[in-house]
Amino acid sequence: MAEKIALQLEYDEDKKAVIAYGLIAILQMITIFIIITAIGLIFDFWFESMIIFMGVGLIRKSTGGAHAKTMNGCIIISVLSVTMLSALSRYLFGLPVNIYINLAVTIFIFMISFIIFYLRVPVDSPNKPIVKPEKIKRLRKQSFILLTLFFMMTVAAIVLTTSSYQRFYSIAVSLRFTILWQLLTLTKSGALLLGKIDSQITRILEKEKSLSKV
Repeated sequence: MAEKIALQLEYDEDKKAVIAYGLIAILQMITIFIIITAIGLIFDFWFESMIIFMGVGLIRKSTGGAHAKTMNGCIIISVLSVTMLSALSRYLFGLPVNIYINLAVTIFIFMISFIIFYLRVPVDSPNKPIVKPEKIKRLRKQSFILLTLFFMMTVAAIVLTTSSYQRFYSIAVSLRFTILWQLLTLTKSGALLLGKIDSQITRILEKEKSLSKV
């Protein structure tokens, strides 16, 4: 597809590589979306999975953060993390507790988030370093706006939780998990953890591939 687009638009090799990279990213997102949608519908945590999937995708555009180095690693880690966090939001932590305790936990999590955002955002990559001061300033501003928006949505979900409709509570939990997962990717320890998981996935897939050829 990238070859055909590049030929039609008369692009050089560098621009063709950019198109190919973009198409791969789109394919990854579509694949992850389809898988987590199917799992979410089967196990009744589709709302939570969509919040985490779209929330992380939205906020990491301005914050940056660690990510898997391989396509298979990205898909598997994304599906497993979204599914696990959605299930926890829906079934383990999705039962309402005292509203004041709930608000206190939310405030604590977002206070830590604001501190880490202040210290770390934006987190670039060696391949795409962010050096322009104006871009850094813009990304930081966007990050704090989104973090504030997530905080407001979380508080709103907590307040809207009633005895007759408790789903808003699990939605509030999934919003907090969205932020916590993104915080993990902003830290060096989180980047190291994701790198190890990605390496293990690659090793397992290569072993399975070699066994299938035997």
